[in-house]
Order: sequence, then structure tokens, then C-alpha cells
Amino acid sequence: MITKRMLKKACDKNDWTFGNKILYDLCAKYPNHTDKAQVIAKIWLIGRGYAAAIERVKKKRTGVSDFYTEIAAPEIVAADIDRWLRPLKGRKLGRAVIPEVLAVHSRLTDLFSHMTGLNKRSLASKYLHFHFPKLFFIYDSRVQKALRILSPILSRVPNAPSDGHYDNDYRIVFEKCLDLREQMKKKHKITLSPRQVDSLLLGPVLLEIGGRRS
Repeated sequence: MITKRMLKKACDKNDWTFGNKILYDLCAKYPNHTDKAQVIAKIWLIGRGYAAAIERVKKKRTGVSDFYTEIAAPEIVAADIDRWLRPLKGRKLGRAVIPEVLAVHSRLTDLFSHMTGLNKRSLASKYLHFHFPKLFFIYDSRVQKALRILSPILSRVPNAPSDGHYDNDYRIVFEKCLDLREQMKKKHKITLSPRQVDSLLLGPVLLEIGGRRS
């Protein structure tokens, strides 16, 4: 179903590579969450750039004129999320790291949801991806659609474990992306990064395989 040509296309640079590099460089240069201005820059640019803006809220708070400066940045700084992120530094993508990745994603989703009254699992995945591009897969509706197209070749995700705190929708997408990555490595000897998995899903899978089915 997925050919080596498709994998090569997913690994090649495209028109979005330069813009994404700016976001990767921003998070690499300013990885911490102690400076309000730096936090605003990252959450604003990643959220707006990836159609997951944090200022989209269920109900506006009375007396708040700037959500970024009055709510988002102060609450992110106060949450001390660098303490959550620190143990992930240097970790490699694989089955062993799943519990830690899911736990951090869940905590950030909860923090964003507390601010906005909405589920922000997509924003949390994208924000974490740019801080840890080798660990976090991106979650959104298009990724879900592409993974459904690939369901005949993907392994069944096990039932949710009873222990641990995590977002189950993200858990399912993460495990399917990891399974796809492992299959491509075994079959084609190509190890995809999370970004390349995203490019494969949103490019060849949706446009070519999905297009043939429509």
C-alpha cells in the first residue's frame, strides 16, 4: 500500500519545510517556560500556524482584553512545565517512552483545557512536537483520517490500560503512528521522524491512497 516512492516524497523538503524550521529553531533556542514573552511567541506562532490557536475559548473571561498576556503566558509560567519536560530530554522514540510521552501530553492538554474550557489535545501535541520533534507525533483530524485509510495494514491498538493518566484519543493516534513507523523501518529500511510520518500521512496517504478510494 505504501511504496518507497511515497516514503521518499515524505522525507523530501517541501514548501513548508522552511516555515517549520523557524518554529523548530524558536523552540530550540528558547526551550524554557519562565519568560512570558518567549512563551507568548511560541504558543502564538505554533497555535496560529497550525490552526489550533489557544485563544479560541468556550467562554470569554470577563475583564480579559488580551488572552495571551493575561491568561495563557502567566498560567503556563506558573505551571512550571519545564519540570514535566526535563525527563524527556535525550529520550529516544520507541515503545519504552510511551507512558512518559502520554503523561506529559495529558498534563499539557489539561492545562490548556483549564484555560479555555475546550479540549486542546491537538494544540498540546503540536506544541510538544516543536519542543521534542523526535518524540511527539502530531494529532489532528487529518491525521486521524489518514490513519483510518491505513487501518487494513496497521496493528490493532490495545485497549486502554487502567493505570496512568493520558488522553486516550492521542494515545491511539500515537500508537498507530509508531506502528506505521516501525513497519516502514522493517519493510523499507527507512526510519521516519515524527515530522516525516506526518508528511507521509497528509501527503501520499490522504492525497494518493485516499484519493483513489473517493
